[in-house]
Amino acid sequence: MATNTQVLVVGGRTTGLMMAAELARHGVPVRVIDKSPGIDPHSRATYLHARTLEIFHGLGLAEEIVARGQPLHAISLYANGQHVATSPDLPVDSPFPWGAAFAQNKTEAVLERHLNRLGVEVERSTELLSFQQLADGVRANIRKPDGSEETVTTPWIIGCDGAHSITRKLIDEAFPGETDSTAYLMADVLVDGPIKPDIAYLCMHDKGDVFFFLLDEGRRQIIATLPKNCQQREAPTLAEMQQLVDERGFANLRLYDPRWLTLYHTNYRLAPHYRQGRVFLAGDAAHIHSVIGGQGMNTGIQDAHNLAWKIALVMRGVVPDWWLDSYETERRQIAADVIAWTKKANEQFKLFAEVGPQERDRLLEHMVVPECDRLKLREHEEEIDLDYRSCQLCFEPDEHFDAGLHPGARAPDVAALLVAGKAYTLIEALRNPLHHLLLFSSPNTETLEPDLVASVHKTLHAHGHWMEIFVVGSTKSAAQLPAGATVLEDPRGALRQRYGGDFARLYLIRPDGYVAYRSRRVDSLEEYLQRVLI
Repeated sequence: MATNTQVLVVGGRTTGLMMAAELARHGVPVRVIDKSPGIDPHSRATYLHARTLEIFHGLGLAEEIVARGQPLHAISLYANGQHVATSPDLPVDSPFPWGAAFAQNKTEAVLERHLNRLGVEVERSTELLSFQQLADGVRANIRKPDGSEETVTTPWIIGCDGAHSITRKLIDEAFPGETDSTAYLMADVLVDGPIKPDIAYLCMHDKGDVFFFLLDEGRRQIIATLPKNCQQREAPTLAEMQQLVDERGFANLRLYDPRWLTLYHTNYRLAPHYRQGRVFLAGDAAHIHSVIGGQGMNTGIQDAHNLAWKIALVMRGVVPDWWLDSYETERRQIAADVIAWTKKANEQFKLFAEVGPQERDRLLEHMVVPECDRLKLREHEEEIDLDYRSCQLCFEPDEHFDAGLHPGARAPDVAALLVAGKAYTLIEALRNPLHHLLLFSSPNTETLEPDLVASVHKTLHAHGHWMEIFVVGSTKSAAQLPAGATVLEDPRGALRQRYGGDFARLYLIRPDGYVAYRSRRVDSLEEYLQRVLI
């Protein structure tokens, strides 16, 4: 079959837009279709975490979102209208110490503009009908806006088409899990009263829960459990939401200017597999869970960020097809963990109205995070502790390291660096959609070791089309390097200290910003490549 080289992305919401944009940024021809006529105008998901903002920084999108978004600086817990505790959101180790509340429809608008700048337009009101997998591609049938049908060929289909994914159904992939029996009422509103714009309020009450989550523009997304024995099946009115807020301990707040009122149920579901042949699932098509923690939109975005560069390298013939299996290995476990902890948190909140006074006291005590554990929890919430060390694309030789970052860990940013005299941060240096080889010269020397120089020459010759090389040294050492290698000055020694550069002198960092390999030897890259390119 003569296969079109355009990858077909099904779904033009957050995950699909990110997937298409990342494929395009990596030089992969892409076509993205979406059955809806445009971006959903409702707020839906509300928060972008620090790790997602780091990714968006690499795309040149984070600054706009941070400027327009609302940071979350604390979470305040109430029980029956009485304040229990306020836990500050400690800044995490990131250029974006706090996430940003930013409605999903606005995030999608930012992503779509970015996609358009890359030369790709979303084909709206266009629907996937069926497909057939063949040996070297996929033959798909789609329905266009005028009702006509088109048969297209594509090397890969990526289903980013949500919880009711037609892509998932067409490959007959199960979506096991459960539906929470509790119904939730939601309102996107403005609130007048004594609450702070950078604090989320989690309020438990005998009559049910009410949560005041952050949105941008000073708005709030208020979510409340449906009252007991109420069989409501329609969206609430503003008056009904006001009544619930009043009854559950916040009679001094006035809700107004509703943009969205709805009723929904929470599902916890996870696809057993993210890949079947030439078809992949991502975002809500692969996993759904509670809104607690604001993980859903971020998880989908990071699914796309993980898969796109792997497809690009496979299509260019640089790496073998089995690299694509690592997408499921790495990302499915992340989703399973998110489902588990959001379900546990959701059940804890619901339990308050069902237990006696002593049990409530124990529950509240358990829900207040001790100060010693807050930073660890924050790192998990902001998704900067995600780790791929169990994946076979990430490994290290059997060497002892006294410092540095293990393979699979996120490569953290370091400031106060210089490139040709210009101030840089590491996250800026790693922006290009390539693998990055980071080599540390010996400290306190302006002359590079022969084995380091030889490694740079060899790597540029063999892998310069998919790797960028940085040598941590002095500007005077640049004369020893061939064109194509960049000297990264570290005048304060911050990079050397953070990465243990006196011990782990070689790092290979993946395009998604995670460490793939490290070694004490600057000439050991081929040992890694022989293992992963077979």
